[in-house]
Amino acid sequence: MKWIKIKIDYFSDNLEITKNKLISLLSEIGIDQIEVVDYFSENKLDYDSNKYQNSVWSIIGYVIDNRFTNTKLNILIESLNSYQEENQELMYEIYTSGCSENDWKDEWKKYFKTTKITDKITVKPSWQEYEKEEEDEIVIEIDPGMAFGTGTHETTSLCVELLEKYSAGKENLLDIGCGSGILMLIGKKMGINNVDGIDIDPNVKNVVIENMQRNHINENYNVIIGNLVDDVDEKYDIIVSNILVDVLTQLLDSIETVLKDGAIIIFSGILKEKSEDFIKMAETHSFIEIERKEKNKWSAVAFKYEKDK
Repeated sequence: MKWIKIKIDYFSDNLEITKNKLISLLSEIGIDQIEVVDYFSENKLDYDSNKYQNSVWSIIGYVIDNRFTNTKLNILIESLNSYQEENQELMYEIYTSGCSENDWKDEWKKYFKTTKITDKITVKPSWQEYEKEEEDEIVIEIDPGMAFGTGTHETTSLCVELLEKYSAGKENLLDIGCGSGILMLIGKKMGINNVDGIDIDPNVKNVVIENMQRNHINENYNVIIGNLVDDVDEKYDIIVSNILVDVLTQLLDSIETVLKDGAIIIFSGILKEKSEDFIKMAETHSFIEIERKEKNKWSAVAFKYEKDK
């Protein structure tokens, strides 16, 4: 799997506050596994950098190199520019560099810890031990293979909360942009018989299969490699999609082809300031908003599909 390494060198009058802000900006594009280098000095890493004084700090993060990479980088740069306009003392430089999975193979694991996503659902990395706190607690063991989707990011946890609520009685689920398969796994644990996932990254298939096997799920699931719903032939009574809102907007034009009448659709990855516009657009596609949840800067929305609305 190919990755893009992002390094931000920065200086401001208040480095600690700036550090927290930059961590938040990276999180907004799905980068939670980061390295923070305080008092960064002479260290070229993978970049052609000059000698820095101790007053310059750095943050390093990684994003999968695929068709959405440029969109994510543009969002990050726009956010950095806006923050700089608000804080004239801030100076920063941003570098990117291609790297392979082996370049940081195990480094990211230290950021993924056992996390209780809801009262009943806990996600744990495959390399950690964990004892159930309650008898009916559902523990998902996952090795995301460095793919976004551990369940710990706000957009994923919001999706999990809505999936837990609306999965009862559903027969088949589709996860659009399935990544590690975390939402597929939770769907199975919630009692959904058949779960499918689709993702544009061909490396995802092996990751999902390994995670399913790790959780003793050996049948009634499938991974499709393709773009959005272009290669999907089935119809579903529940769909989840945790991707960037610009891609979700594109998805609205084609998603009805894979929906059963009365299906539940859960969209996440929506910045709060964009949620109203997105919901208005969705409601022009026979979708009725039934619930909205928010966490920090993120929104997730559950809709009901009514074909004849």
